[in-house]
Amino acid sequence: MRVFPVSRPLRSPARTVRPVTGVDLEEVSIRYGDVVAVDRLTLHVPAGRVLGMLGGNGAGKSSTLRAIGCVNAHSSGRLTVEGFDLATPDGADAARATVGYCPDIGGLIAQATPDEHIDLLASLRGTRSRRAVADELVERFGLSGVRDRRAGTFSHGMQRRLSVLLAVLAARGVLVLDEPFDGVDPSGVEVTVSAIREAAEAGMAVIVSTHLQQLLTSACDEVAVLVKGRLAAQGPSQEFGGPEGERRYAALLRSDVVEAVA
Repeated sequence: MRVFPVSRPLRSPARTVRPVTGVDLEEVSIRYGDVVAVDRLTLHVPAGRVLGMLGGNGAGKSSTLRAIGCVNAHSSGRLTVEGFDLATPDGADAARATVGYCPDIGGLIAQATPDEHIDLLASLRGTRSRRAVADELVERFGLSGVRDRRAGTFSHGMQRRLSVLLAVLAARGVLVLDEPFDGVDPSGVEVTVSAIREAAEAGMAVIVSTHLQQLLTSACDEVAVLVKGRLAAQGPSQEFGGPEGERRYAALLRSDVVEAVA
């Protein structure tokens, strides 16, 4: 295994054919003032595939997902979602209409019920025709008994369920879930994993971040590990499962190196 110091940039070979669907990052950096949260990140998530993101706190996962979700702008590099270039206002608007995004924290209105969230999403994103789908999701995510309760009264796990539900309902080509399993009980994890796989089977590009490494083997096709804002390793999810995968991940977090990523 070849390794390089994190201080050196890692570059992937240039692609000769640009993807039309899915998510494509080429040398993307995200800065907050003098702080570099994401440093020259190159990733591609094609339609119909699920990418899991692993990394310690401050690795740049949420910053990356906020940019893909069209919430925050990236600072440099090229980022396209469903073929739309996010560097242009028109491209960002067009991309935003295709993305269902669940943030790691927040995103819900404390005084609004699940039904009111669904109605608001329908008015903003034109999902009124999907009311039957929304009702089915409410049932599957275990929210049918609380759909008239304000979200601010929910437990953290119930709020995560609602946030994931809204992202799934909004997604048209790309589903982005930041820490969807945080504080969620086993039944909630199961329905979330099912929703992730169904989105991929429907032809969506799906990106999921989590600290629960073993869930990635069942929920994701591929795993990318971020260390200090850079891509440290990437490969099939099975390579990150089991004791050997845990040791590999722990070594990446400790060693300040990146593997040679083709």
